[in-house]
Amino acid sequence: MEEKSASSLPKRVVRTITLTQEDLSLLDGIERVMSRTGLRIKTDSKLIRAAIQVAHASLQDESYNIMDIAEKVVKEDGRSLSRLIEKEKNS
Repeated sequence: MEEKSASSLPKRVVRTITLTQEDLSLLDGIERVMSRTGLRIKTDSKLIRAAIQVAHASLQDESYNIMDIAEKVVKEDGRSLSRLIEKEKNS
């Protein structure tokens, strides 16, 4: 895995959203599917970002690979990235 500096990570925008209980249940379902990739994607922001990637590809009739999306979301998350880099250094 190549190291990314904090400046090369995507710009983050803080936005407040309102979710229903059904939305949260659906996020739990997404988390179960994404966890099958072997990557931990338990934060709501990562789950929502993954769902957005899948929805966008679906609406554009583009094929997508759930593993690729999971890896992208985890790699672009600064906290996860630092843990992955440290884990790789210790291996």
